[in-house]
Amino acid sequence: MSQLSWIYLDDYGGKHQVGLYHGDKTGHVMVYVNSKVIIIDFHILDTKKYSFYIGGELCELELEKADPTQFKYGLKINEKVNTPLNRIRKAYRKRDFIKSLALMLFVILLIVITTIFFINQ
Repeated sequence: MSQLSWIYLDDYGGKHQVGLYHGDKTGHVMVYVNSKVIIIDFHILDTKKYSFYIGGELCELELEKADPTQFKYGLKINEKVNTPLNRIRKAYRKRDFIKSLALMLFVILLIVITTIFFINQ
C-alpha cells in the first residue's frame, strides 16, 4: 500500500497535513486533510486527478501511472483557475509589476538626465 503525506502552509500561517493511501492491488484511494477524510475512491488503477480546497486554495492531487506496477503522486496548487484567492493574487501581481516598471523607468530617466547634465558641463 502506498502511503504519502504533504504539509501545506497557507498564507495565514496555518499548517495542513494532506495524506494519501492507495492500495497496490485493489487501487482503493483515500485522501485526508488534517485527519478528516475528504476523498474515498475505489479501483483506481490508472492515472487520475482529484481537486479539493484547503481554505481558499484549490489543490490538485494527481495519481499518475508510471508503469504497470507503480504510480507517481503529486500535490500542486492551481493558481490558474478563476478562484477568489487567485483573482486577488493576480491583482497583486499586476500592481507589483506596474510599480516595478514605474521604478525602472524613473531610474532610467534619472540616469539619462544625469548623463546629459554632466556631458553639457
